[in-house]
Amino acid sequence: MITPLFFLTVSAFSIPLLENSTYSQTDTHCTLTVKEERLQDNIVLTMSTNRNNHYDVKIYHLHDLQAPSRGELTQHSIDNTKQHQQLNYVVDHNLFKRIDDETVIYTTTIANDSNNISPQQFTQAFKAHSYRTKLHIEGLNPLAFIASQRQADAFFRCAEQQQITTLAKR
Repeated sequence: MITPLFFLTVSAFSIPLLENSTYSQTDTHCTLTVKEERLQDNIVLTMSTNRNNHYDVKIYHLHDLQAPSRGELTQHSIDNTKQHQQLNYVVDHNLFKRIDDETVIYTTTIANDSNNISPQQFTQAFKAHSYRTKLHIEGLNPLAFIASQRQADAFFRCAEQQQITTLAKR
């Protein structure tokens, strides 16, 4: 009786957990990468920041949205769209990399305004929505991104540390 229970318990903990996001850090950058909920290998969201508190938000995908061009992205909470306001951003669509004749990777980047407010606002809204967000980009079906809490917490700790380090040097 104990042996089957022990085997079941050990098996359950030895199955690797599927991570939908990754976090990486260098001396100068913090980056959180989140796979899209349904199209995990085809659409990826990255949020990064550096020592100068410069935020960058990009979505990598396989859809040509008339690159290079400008468009609009709408961000809102997955769970309760009535409680959280939707936020609109201007985005730039660009060719990122041509893999071969049939495979091309494009980026949709939240456009930097004069004070880097839009990428930072997007990142803070992502945190406020419990590391979950739904995005609408003109020309694409709605996208959902849900980050692992462990990975997202590490990213935001790194971002805060980068900001503290920058302020301490001033």
